[in-house]
Amino acid sequence: MKTIFKSVFLVLLISFLNACDYVDRDVVANYGKEDTAAPDTTGGADSVETRIRKVLIEDFTGHQCPNCPKAADEINVLEELYGDKVVAMALHVSTTFAEPVPPTFPADYRTTEGTEIDNFFKISAAGLPKGMINRRGYQGNHIIPYQSWSSEVSSIINTPLDAWISMDNTFDAQLNKVTTNLKIDFESSITDEIKLCVFLVQDSIISPQKDASAPGGKIIDYVHKHMLRKGLTPAFGESIVINPTASSPVIAKTYSLVMLPEWLPEHCKIIAYIYKVSNFEVIQVQEKQVK
Repeated sequence: MKTIFKSVFLVLLISFLNACDYVDRDVVANYGKEDTAAPDTTGGADSVETRIRKVLIEDFTGHQCPNCPKAADEINVLEELYGDKVVAMALHVSTTFAEPVPPTFPADYRTTEGTEIDNFFKISAAGLPKGMINRRGYQGNHIIPYQSWSSEVSSIINTPLDAWISMDNTFDAQLNKVTTNLKIDFESSITDEIKLCVFLVQDSIISPQKDASAPGGKIIDYVHKHMLRKGLTPAFGESIVINPTASSPVIAKTYSLVMLPEWLPEHCKIIAYIYKVSNFEVIQVQEKQVK
């Protein structure tokens, strides 16, 4: 009986609509179907992001290092090749490579966090430019010359991801304060303690740099990128979980930092990464603009 009623009603509806100037064909086509809500595409960054493995490149450098611009050039090449699959952070370290030498090199870009990381992994002691790729090979071959960064990145860039970091940053202009809201979601089981590190980095810093390939051995208006400015966590982060699995609850963390005037927010990013405590290997990294 219901089927007969629907059929009669549909015929009458079409006849009525055809007598009008405008016919809503969607009403006719969808008659008798259940209402369904449209997909939500406004639920924040994670709702539209594709989850991919990202690789952290830590570039240990300094304005007194004449070959370090070659390492920065290599990062540019990798960013062109892989886009946002690579995340770079430049740590200015040591008295040999980053100490101020007025009047040409008056700035001091060293940080407490960068110095602590360098002292632990002994990167600058091995001579620069060198770095780490996801900190793989600790206590073996974790110190990687820039000429090998490409092969190291390519060996892991397309492997399945173990976790995802969703990041949402807000900036309070009156307080000159950035707040980052993070969500860490594990995609597989990891038998280890996991720590989270969060840092502020800055691009487009114009400052002198030694450069062995430049006339006079230096570039006065060199553009420094990915420069570590400050930690929102300690240098080696904070513990967030032990032995996570794919069914573990999403971990939410929030951090804030009042920025110094010279840390221009439009040129700054927040970098967050998680790593295994047993071997320091980074399993995922994320970065986003402060504003």
